[in-house]
Amino acid sequence: MSFHVSPHLWLWMRRGIFSFLGILGIGAVALAGYGLILSTSLALPKSDEHPPLLIYGSPFFLSPGLDTAHSRLLDQLHRLEYRSVPARPQAPGEYFASNESIEIFLHAQEESRLPARSIRLMLANGIVTEVLSPSDGQPVSMVSLEPVLISGMRAGSKQVREWIPLNRIPSALIETLLAVEDRRFFSHYGIDPIAIGRALWANVVRGGVVQGGSTITQQLAKNLFYSPQRTIWRKLREALAAVVLECKYRKEEILESYLNEIYLGQAGPVSIYGVGEAAHRYFGKNLDELSIDEVALIVGLIKGPNTYSPVKNVEHATERRNVVLRRLRDQGTLTEEAWTSAVNRPVRVALAQDVLTDAPYFVDYLLREVEEGTGMGIPEGARIYSTLDPRIQQLATQALQQGLVKLETTYPALKGTEPSLQGAAVVLDAKTSHVLAMVGGRNYRMSQFNRVVQAHRSAGSLFKPFVYLAAFEAARDQGQTGLTPATLLADEPVTLESGTGPWSPQNYDRQYRGQVTVRAALEQSLNIPAVRVAHRTGIAPFVNMLRGFGIATPSAGDLSVALGSSSVSLLDITSAYGGLANGGVMVRPIAVTNMVRDTGETIWSPTLDRRQAASPQGAYLVTSLLKGVVDRGTGAKARAFGVDRRMGGLR
Repeated sequence: MSFHVSPHLWLWMRRGIFSFLGILGIGAVALAGYGLILSTSLALPKSDEHPPLLIYGSPFFLSPGLDTAHSRLLDQLHRLEYRSVPARPQAPGEYFASNESIEIFLHAQEESRLPARSIRLMLANGIVTEVLSPSDGQPVSMVSLEPVLISGMRAGSKQVREWIPLNRIPSALIETLLAVEDRRFFSHYGIDPIAIGRALWANVVRGGVVQGGSTITQQLAKNLFYSPQRTIWRKLREALAAVVLECKYRKEEILESYLNEIYLGQAGPVSIYGVGEAAHRYFGKNLDELSIDEVALIVGLIKGPNTYSPVKNVEHATERRNVVLRRLRDQGTLTEEAWTSAVNRPVRVALAQDVLTDAPYFVDYLLREVEEGTGMGIPEGARIYSTLDPRIQQLATQALQQGLVKLETTYPALKGTEPSLQGAAVVLDAKTSHVLAMVGGRNYRMSQFNRVVQAHRSAGSLFKPFVYLAAFEAARDQGQTGLTPATLLADEPVTLESGTGPWSPQNYDRQYRGQVTVRAALEQSLNIPAVRVAHRTGIAPFVNMLRGFGIATPSAGDLSVALGSSSVSLLDITSAYGGLANGGVMVRPIAVTNMVRDTGETIWSPTLDRRQAASPQGAYLVTSLLKGVVDRGTGAKARAFGVDRRMGGLR
């Protein structure tokens, strides 16, 4: 039996074969060309490239009168990685605490050009009475702990990374990584056909994507050069990039980059990159201090940093860790006894107590302030020293969260609403207007809208103290027989001409009290007396007073502004009240004290915007009235909550 192929069919087959070979040739040339382009453009990051911008909190001052318990001094020392020792400290980073004193061997503070030195805090009932030099017993002034690192920025995202050379990474961690992620790393050329085939077979058998075949080099190429989108074209480019990297760099260089660049989850708003940062953020340890189960947890995170995060889901993190430990046992790296011991240890992370980075709204505000103040981008490697007090930030965050939960418990209709119940908190130093804490919302990951500065709400009764302040100032400046805290005002129905026509204001409870003093009117937050005073003094002086305290308002002419009809941000109104507490001296809020290069050279310091917005006498009278609000008026509930200090406020 024979087969006959016609000349036309034979010609067609030859053309098809040549066309196919031609296409293959063109494809090979294209791949070679693309590979050549990649070889000139792809480069692994080095340890000294792209240093992160580091953001620090305010210094923690050690001075007489400091309450060590209330200030959580020992917690602060632990955050700064000081170690408790059983006797007098002998090296920087050590401290010894007793009931009578705390001796601290301070770290060197490069930004202040201070060498490492010892200081002794003398105590009486937990209160610092003296700060002495242990060497000669002489008093020491202006002593502070180094500022705490609160955040960092690198490559446009919030992250802090310390580059760890390969020779400083424990062999146990490297062996675990290779066992789980790429067993043939030192034998392949960027692509592992065996791993790809094994993954394809597993996925076909399971009927879904259950296993990947990417090598460490491919993963590094994806993380550094390509988007996370899963497309065939991206996988091809990733594979080609991996081959190029293998041709350009030694295996050790690729492995070092991978271990320092791999994404391993979140610490609040800060992204965790690299095994060194993961060890610090999750366990508060250096790499060489990790146990094998902690190593397994970090390596297990690579498969899904957010899915297996021990902060989000301890059960999933434990399961994944145990998978890694089982792999080590199966290949003989762990004995049966060591494996049993490791898998039975509970997962414990230090991240739950590490709230120092949990100031994302503040960091956003700070970066915006720097960019607006300098008019330029922030250079790489810069260090920004901020005004944030991490302890106060933690307390403000807790207070806001607990307050919202309490509201939802008291009023169940508020719970589970969309959008969810929100709030904000800001704490300023009245004298310096330093921003000590800023919480712009309930959950930064859910909403980056900063309600401290971006949200504007009607001021309401918060404007009333400035109504009376404007009247006090007018009487003082013009010599009028004007207002004093004891002046009687009529709390009676009244109709006044406003900018929009006749207006009849009412009190909140729609009741009238007849003749009341200015002090009583503010203590009870009465509307009608405040409007009468604004009408008598004139809206223009009141509006100018608000502007002097940093509050932009509508133009004068509408009496309703005296009752807070115009909107204001939480930061602006808090700053204005800080000016009242500061004797009428208004200081624009500041989040940054200094920005320096990594060499220590100052790049930028904000200009202090300070002005006398009202006389000390007028400010004193208003703060006296505000103290009465808390003692006897609408703010008296604060006393029921245990606030026993002298204070003023308005509710």
